[in-house]
Amino acid sequence: MKKLFLVLGFILTLLGALQTGRYFLDYQVLTEYGKGYVWGSGIMLVLGLIFLYFGLKASHKSKQENI
Repeated sequence: MKKLFLVLGFILTLLGALQTGRYFLDYQVLTEYGKGYVWGSGIMLVLGLIFLYFGLKASHKSKQENI
């Protein structure tokens, strides 16, 4: 499960960062559709970071149990 969280987190974070970064500075001139695209990409970025957190937390927890 931890590997799934890590892989999904990495992919979502990478995609979200690339998509959000492209239009983030031009947010004021975007149409409503464009603003929704930026918001969706931002949410994808946040979800990816959350998945990475839980994947790393589970990985760290399993290492402590082996000691």
